[in-house]
Amino acid sequence: MSDYKLTTSANGYGVWQCAVTYEYPGLGNSPEALAIIERSHISARRSIRKAIEERSATKVRRLRYRVKANDLDAMNRLHGITIEEA
Repeated sequence: MSDYKLTTSANGYGVWQCAVTYEYPGLGNSPEALAIIERSHISARRSIRKAIEERSATKVRRLRYRVKANDLDAMNRLHGITIEEA
């Protein structure tokens, strides 16, 4: 069972992004939560790379990524992030 869901899409300008939604409400600063966040970043980057390779039929050499948005609640706990290629 995964601790997060990935949704990969491209915007109108052809920039790929991946939205990560965490299954547990509000991740804090515990070591387990930080490990889940890091694994989700890696999975999101893989998902973007895979989507680009499937549509371009060539191997993608080097991509840069950035965190586009964070979804925080009133207590500053993380609920989701959006990563896109830069």
